[in-house]
Amino acid sequence: MTILHPLPLLLTALLATTPAAAGTATYRGDIDAEANRAFFGDVADRPVTELSITSMGGSVEAAIALGRWVHERGVDVTVDEYCLSACANYVFPAGRNKVIRPGAVVAWHGSYRHLVETGQWRDDARARMERHGEDQATAGTRARAAARRLAALEDAFFEDIGVDGHLAWVAKMPPYRVPDYYTLPVADMARFGVTGIEAPPDYPPADLSHVDAHITPIRLDPGPGP
Repeated sequence: MTILHPLPLLLTALLATTPAAAGTATYRGDIDAEANRAFFGDVADRPVTELSITSMGGSVEAAIALGRWVHERGVDVTVDEYCLSACANYVFPAGRNKVIRPGAVVAWHGSYRHLVETGQWRDDARARMERHGEDQATAGTRARAAARRLAALEDAFFEDIGVDGHLAWVAKMPPYRVPDYYTLPVADMARFGVTGIEAPPDYPPADLSHVDAHITPIRLDPGPGP
């Protein structure tokens, strides 16, 4: 039989009830409607001041819903490992304060506004033809309508949180033309209205081998704004 010393027991109890421990919620994995339901159910009856998230991305609508939850409650966002795609687009910039831990990364690779403005929504039409067997005209009509609807949803969200949505696709365009994911220095994020960021001095990290994605660090050309 093991006898626990009363001091460690007391310390354990104190740590479990500190504001940081009690106020932190964790979200790991793809962001989708089912994961959101589980998360919102878990946090419904407790005050949350910090969201710790690790995600490769997921559904635009689900990520915007999560971002709105973060923004409306004034929750801080902490990235311990990685926050990519929809996570970077809609959850990270919604935080009251943002923390990027040493070795962690936030990276973007486009948005539906990007697809609408460049005509790349046509890739979704081709995917619909392959996936659903739709004819070209039907697939094109439905893909364009879906892209425009999601782009409008993004526009409204970014306006509400005070962020320039160009952040999510700036490095996909000339002169950068990044084919996959990209990350930006803290100073460049601020140009799009993403402020209150705490990150290591050497961010973005040189070693991104822990992330299953090809990420290009980008430093934007100097100028008055995006």
